[in-house]
Amino acid sequence: MMQHPLSPLRKNKLFAAALAVELAVLLWLLVGLFGPAYTLTLTPDTFTNSFPGIAALSEDGSALQIQNDGSFVSDKEITFSSAPAALASGAYDVTVEYFSCQTPDTPTFSVLQSAGSLRFSSEKTPSAVQADTLTLDDGHRTVSTRLWVSSGARLQDLTATLQYDEGQLYLYSIRLVEQPIYRLTRLVCFAIFFAVVDFLGWLLFACVGPRGAARRRALRLPLVLLGITVVACLPLFSDQLYFGHDLRYHLQRITAMAAELSYGKFPVRLTTTTLNGYGYINPLCYCELFLLLPALLYNAWLPLRICYQVYVFAVTLAACGFSYLCFARISGSRRGGVLGAALYTLSIYRLVCIYFRAAVGEYTAMSFLPLVLLGVYEIYTCENPRFAQWAPLAFGMAALVQSHLISTELTATFLLVFCLLQLRRTLRPARLLAWGKAALLALGLSTWFLVPFVSTTLSIPLQVNEGLPGKPQREGLTLMQLLNPFGPGFGGTYTGTSTDMSLTLGLPLVLGLALVLFCLFRRDRWELPPALRLTAGLGMLAAVLTLQIFPWDFVESWLGQGVAKIAGTFQYPWRFLALATLLLCAATLVALRLAGQHRPEAVRLGTILLAGCLLLSVGVFQMQLLTSTELSANTISRDDTRDVGLGEYMINGCSIYETIWAQPKPGSEELKLTGYEKQQGTALLSVENAGDAADISVPIFNYGHYTAADTATGEIFAITSGENARIVLTIPAGYSGTIAIAWNSPLWWRVCEAVSLLCVLGCAVYGWLRRRSARS
Repeated sequence: MMQHPLSPLRKNKLFAAALAVELAVLLWLLVGLFGPAYTLTLTPDTFTNSFPGIAALSEDGSALQIQNDGSFVSDKEITFSSAPAALASGAYDVTVEYFSCQTPDTPTFSVLQSAGSLRFSSEKTPSAVQADTLTLDDGHRTVSTRLWVSSGARLQDLTATLQYDEGQLYLYSIRLVEQPIYRLTRLVCFAIFFAVVDFLGWLLFACVGPRGAARRRALRLPLVLLGITVVACLPLFSDQLYFGHDLRYHLQRITAMAAELSYGKFPVRLTTTTLNGYGYINPLCYCELFLLLPALLYNAWLPLRICYQVYVFAVTLAACGFSYLCFARISGSRRGGVLGAALYTLSIYRLVCIYFRAAVGEYTAMSFLPLVLLGVYEIYTCENPRFAQWAPLAFGMAALVQSHLISTELTATFLLVFCLLQLRRTLRPARLLAWGKAALLALGLSTWFLVPFVSTTLSIPLQVNEGLPGKPQREGLTLMQLLNPFGPGFGGTYTGTSTDMSLTLGLPLVLGLALVLFCLFRRDRWELPPALRLTAGLGMLAAVLTLQIFPWDFVESWLGQGVAKIAGTFQYPWRFLALATLLLCAATLVALRLAGQHRPEAVRLGTILLAGCLLLSVGVFQMQLLTSTELSANTISRDDTRDVGLGEYMINGCSIYETIWAQPKPGSEELKLTGYEKQQGTALLSVENAGDAADISVPIFNYGHYTAADTATGEIFAITSGENARIVLTIPAGYSGTIAIAWNSPLWWRVCEAVSLLCVLGCAVYGWLRRRSARS
């Protein structure tokens, strides 16, 4: 007899009540989608003035003017607060019009100088307002930020507080405009949250009887993998981000990509907002495809912190899933796959890359390394590898290329070593064909990025291509660091060990290595599987390459400067810990299975011991993380747009420091600059030339593929490079108008994108056809 759909709700009144409340909330949010956007303008006359000696309203009341010549001294903070204002729940774009000059006697118009800052708060409900402090720098006259008022909050006392430091500071207006797209984002977030909570509640409490038990058994594996992911991501469930070495750089990448997407640019090749508007080709040289997720979320007006947290969770879930597929196949069991997924996902080096280093490219690449290992394993354990066997290798390598080129180079090197060690097996025609197919598919999937990247690096003298390689040997690890069960916590890496971060295999893999060595020492009694010899050998090789005793600095004297530069691109020997972690995880699982064949109790005992050590090491790591610096990171500041790491993709000879000034420089007194702004990534330069033809230098780095044309007539202006590689235009005599300067991808790059898209579609169609034929 068919069960009535509402019968479970009748039996579970509490569950039904919860569903009713959730439905009411969703309906309330759904109704809230409609209606005009709420706006609020705070004017200078609403600000209290407790310092009339240095501050006053202008005669027309349009500005709050503050200036201290040094004669006024106060023992308390000089602030001016607006009258409390009501603000509806939602996300707001905040635009501030101001003038700042920290040093009036010698104005610099630099983004590094500021006469004050602005912050927003609520005294009655402080947690209802999310907004970072806004620096009013000297280099601009308007600045924008984002502000969120929590859902359900009835905010009646939003207060803007202007903090004055020194110099001249004029505040003209503060305008807050609600973003309706956030209403939809909020509805979707609540719906997803309710769906997850309801599913877990149904599974744990409402799903009863034999059918419920069967459903729970069927969901046991995905829930275990999800649990591993949650344990790895516990530091993300916070209203702050733990500071990592490269965190600001990658947050800048996300916001810059989001801006270009909002301008209709895809794929993103160059970011026009980076470096204070000078532009940067980071996406051309450091693929940002996977950052599409947080960038789209940021454009949906989620706080930047949440966008990054979602990305880390997604990448960790991918690492857990792919490692399970890999290790379940290698170990020959689901339990082995789960243990391997836990060992890899919760490995110390992967957690260090996420939380201590914030190395987005590297920890993203680590999520796909198991696919590469799975593909190689399938090719060498199958006599006639088909698409299902070699495709993981192709997808894994393509993902590495599009997440982290250094990881790609290290992985390719180890694949070459493996092929040489297994040369006889590799040269079998079926395997060679599988390798060729995998390489072609990986190349096809990556063509859209690789070909423009190679073309750009060959045609533009980038700083990353210049100079001699560094001396990586001093960055190597000591044996005590490598084998230490617990690392010291947050730090850097340089000569010595006192300031280093946790660069260790971790307690679980140290025990796993001991088990592997035990099995190898018993090779006379036990028949060792080839997978154990290879994974253990290559894993220990990767571990040795991380050590300071490995003579990396002598490569140049042995093999020449060219080879030394290629060998030194990985920068830090401890990057090999990623490969060592993967291979030693596989070796541990194979060794555990081998030990279980001779001593059946060893599998259960070893699994319990490794799981316990894993939880202990993760707990110690997360405890160390609690003492590190935290950031609110709701958005980034204007100066954060200048965070481009070491500036590897700057044009050689350019100065990052010069980007603190972002104004055009006319080449003659008769050439007047009447306006300069950027709209949708396009620079609009307005000039009047009352004299002879003259040049004007525009604060945009000339990476090529720029066009300059009059907005009214379409007249084309030739573009050259000037000081600090800035774009230079020659303005003819008597010209008056506005010139639009825009960057666009060459047409042949679109052909490369079409090739990669066809490869994706081809794989999808082939997979669908195979699945359909298998069902029939």
